Amino acid sequence: DSEDPYDIQMKPHGHGDIHALLHSHGVAKSWLEQGMKWTVFFQDTNGLAFHTLALSLGVSSKLGLIMNSITCPRKAKQAIGAIVKLTKGDQEKTMNVEYNQLDPLLRASGHDNGDVNDSTTGFSPFPGNINQLLFNLDSYVQVLGRTKGVMPEFVNPKYKDDEKTIFKKPTRLECMMQDFPTVLEGSETAKVGFTSLASELCFSPVKNATADGVALQAKGTHPGVAATGEADQSSAVCEILRSLGCNVEKGVKVTFSGIEIGSGPDCILKPSFAACASEFKGKFSNPSAVNISGRSSLVLSGDGLVVESLDLDGALVVECEEGASGVIRNLSVSNEGWVKVADEKSEDEVVQMRGYNMNKIETENIVFKHDGTIDPKSEPADLSTPASEEESEGNTLCGGACTIM
Repeated sequence: DSEDPYDIQMKPHGHGDIHALLHSHGVAKSWLEQGMKWTVFFQDTNGLAFHTLALSLGVSSKLGLIMNSITCPRKAKQAIGAIVKLTKGDQEKTMNVEYNQLDPLLRASGHDNGDVNDSTTGFSPFPGNINQLLFNLDSYVQVLGRTKGVMPEFVNPKYKDDEKTIFKKPTRLECMMQDFPTVLEGSETAKVGFTSLASELCFSPVKNATADGVALQAKGTHPGVAATGEADQSSAVCEILRSLGCNVEKGVKVTFSGIEIGSGPDCILKPSFAACASEFKGKFSNPSAVNISGRSSLVLSGDGLVVESLDLDGALVVECEEGASGVIRNLSVSNEGWVKVADEKSEDEVVQMRGYNMNKIETENIVFKHDGTIDPKSEPADLSTPASEEESEGNTLCGGACTIM
């Protein structure tokens, strides 16, 4: 320690120790005995991880993979590990190579230009590892039994000066959880693969201070801060809705605490409504009839809820209670909605981190209740008058726009 010569600065051994811990405490084996078939590792800073878990599971199951790494396109020399296939004699291993090792490895193996972008795609041929790993639990436990979960160690010094004489932070032996393929043997090595997805759907880490994020964004790099993490959540949902055929406008760009994000729309589809992208199709049965403006906010929850047709220009919150069911049909909502307002002096830590507060000026609230009624929680919407022409289809309120099935 620079302030105390008798105090030794220390850092952890690395997240590769998770494998040894799961083995030594019998956790992985107990999961298997309980009937679980798969286990997933994800970085807790990346909130978008859950959007692609079901898709990745399908890939692993179909291809019979022991380990499946979720990846996204990466630019050459970008500071993110890359998935590569290493060959030595008749042995092949698909695994992660850290960004600081990739370029020299390529040059030493006959690739004179090192890590460069493909002229067609504009990205490196080697996708970026985002440390979202899916394991076949039976095979995983077998490998742990043989290796005790011990991963190979390495040193990755980070220097403060160009001459590399002063360490930026303590340097130590460390290990990484994504190095699991290095301990596989024989036919096991052929059962390692990756699933590559657009980064806007699977990777938006929240790991940097706002000031650092501003500097990164100025260089054209994703800032990885609270404001972008939250905005990217809604953006990913909007992209999925557009892929289904919904008409979702894009909001204007706004800046908070120096970080530029999209102003909206803010679409929050809770897991109780749809847990993965494939479930969205059944929830939006007529996607071309769903129109959402760029300034709108939409929150949907509840397994029994279906959206058939909707015109939204403002804020709408729809909840379908457990055991209830309901359909949004021919609903048009136009109100003042929710607006992001700069707030850098708030005492709320969350508001401080993202740089803004949400001013909920006006909201249309609809609740489908388990007793078969619909609860209107806001004005001016009139949800109390049944639409006589649709009475035969069920209890229809919202002026014909909301139906209890």
